[in-house]
Amino acid sequence: MKKYGMVMMSVLMAALFILPLTMKAEEEKAGMEMKGREEHMGKMHHDWLSSLNLDEKVTKKIQELKLANKEKMLELKNQIEKKELEMEKVLLEKNIDFNKLLSIHDEISALRQKIARKMIEHKIEIYKLIPDDKKEEAKKMFLHKFRGPGHEEKSGGPGKPGCPMKK
Repeated sequence: MKKYGMVMMSVLMAALFILPLTMKAEEEKAGMEMKGREEHMGKMHHDWLSSLNLDEKVTKKIQELKLANKEKMLELKNQIEKKELEMEKVLLEKNIDFNKLLSIHDEISALRQKIARKMIEHKIEIYKLIPDDKKEEAKKMFLHKFRGPGHEEKSGGPGKPGCPMKK
């Protein structure tokens, strides 16, 4: 019976050490995906805006919105980083407070959801600035942007059948 207890204690300790590593790996993977998506979105943002041939006033207003949005995103990402540090501190404590750990995780998830919503709100603000005669073309480009990186492989790429960026 004592041997069984030692085995169970070893398994529990191993799980406690592996859990934070697994969570960190998943967060890093999500961060890399988000970074890749942001790079893709930035490139697409420039491409589709230039293809609409918007006047200078609208382009300038869109650039101002983009900078303001970037600032908001930076603030939210910094909040996430602080929460991740809090989580690491909880994991370093001798007696881990699992409720606190889950609470911090929920806060991080809420911040990520807020980022996703702000990104969509930002796109809507840009869309509202686009002149009516170019809104249909902009809709196709917005649809393409929402699909994110990797869409080209599924649809055959820009200019291929099934791609809204068809030229």
